[in-house]
Amino acid sequence: MHRRMDTADQELGSAPGSVMTDFLFDRVSRVFSTTPIPFEIQWPDRAVRSFGRGAAHFRILLRSESGVRSLASLDQGRFADAYLDGDIDVEGDMLRPFQLRDHLSDIHPLATAWRFIQPLLTGQVRTNRRAIRSHYDIDPDFFLGFLDPQTPCYTQGVYEKADETLETATLRKFAYCYERLNLKPGDHILEVGPGWGAWFEYASARGVSCTGISISQVSIDYLRGRAKTLGYSWNLILSDLLCYETEETYDAIVIMGVIEHLPQYGQVAKKFASLLKPGGKIFLDGSACTKKYQLSSFMVKHIYPGNHSFLVLHEFIEALSTTPLRVTELFNDSASYFLTFLQWARNLELNQKELIARFGDYSYRRFRLYLWGAAYEFMSHSLDCYRMIIQQPLGPYHGCSILSIGRGESDLQHVWGKVRPLESGQIPESANL
Repeated sequence: MHRRMDTADQELGSAPGSVMTDFLFDRVSRVFSTTPIPFEIQWPDRAVRSFGRGAAHFRILLRSESGVRSLASLDQGRFADAYLDGDIDVEGDMLRPFQLRDHLSDIHPLATAWRFIQPLLTGQVRTNRRAIRSHYDIDPDFFLGFLDPQTPCYTQGVYEKADETLETATLRKFAYCYERLNLKPGDHILEVGPGWGAWFEYASARGVSCTGISISQVSIDYLRGRAKTLGYSWNLILSDLLCYETEETYDAIVIMGVIEHLPQYGQVAKKFASLLKPGGKIFLDGSACTKKYQLSSFMVKHIYPGNHSFLVLHEFIEALSTTPLRVTELFNDSASYFLTFLQWARNLELNQKELIARFGDYSYRRFRLYLWGAAYEFMSHSLDCYRMIIQQPLGPYHGCSILSIGRGESDLQHVWGKVRPLESGQIPESANL
């Protein structure tokens, strides 16, 4: 879709003819008439209207009158719902449509209020279980349809070059984790949310004993089968971290991309301190923003329900300060997470037919919107990603620590320059993994 479309060439067909549809057509036209992002809208009668100057980067296809009304509402949540229902489709560069959000509102007070009322009524642990079940308790083959097949890790890799494979970036992250935690054969680690076992397999192959806790029964069942196949003795426990009780302490704790589901930082920090041996270390990473509980209505309704939150770094470090735990290394992996989400989104689309056939149109559509949207959030710096090492002192804590701060993507600064502002309708060469 790179046909030149100037303002004088904006109507390729007549707009729909009912009074109500004409009103909605005019409303949409007024809102997007000055957009700097060239794109097209195809109406249900196949009439096409173009906006902006230059080659269209994407096309919004309105499949029904319901799709027309959802777009004309100028509401992000209604647009997302219509896309999930098949009343709207999007073709072309999937990063660009998210730039239109400045023209759309996303105010849903009842849904926002319910996020915080629900834990008060049913308890935080039950809320966590319901939220995790809604996202993760799909057949593992669905996630394996877009994660790296060799290292199915549902968090960012660590890239040094933008053209690296996701497997290379993930193994670099695992190597960093193993080295910085000072692990050795015979050590015993606890992983919070082991997912599909990519880190467990890496650590077990190096003689490390693994215990994992999760509130996803699907994940636990999958890992038990995987352990049996590989001949490993993984200790797998169905438990929320906040409820987990044991007499044992661990040489290290690994929590990759799970802190977003545990915004009760004070309780989390105290639990970590109680589970870690003196001198033990924690590897933790997660998506981050500057304001707690800041999620779109689409994310709350279809991806992560409940009162979950992206990591708010300063609040988390403040919570750690009430315990002996201290951050000793901190990296910004935002560019790496952009590249990771980009590859996941592309993998998903490559496997579209198989995933829809097995898991349905809704599952495919909600993850397509989620993965491309998250890639855009990192590209636009609306989200960050932090990776850190946290240490338990060997002896009594005396109030001092040494912190190493870096940018995990120090060699990836050229990515941002080439990716933004995405002047072509294609994924930039620097991001073609």
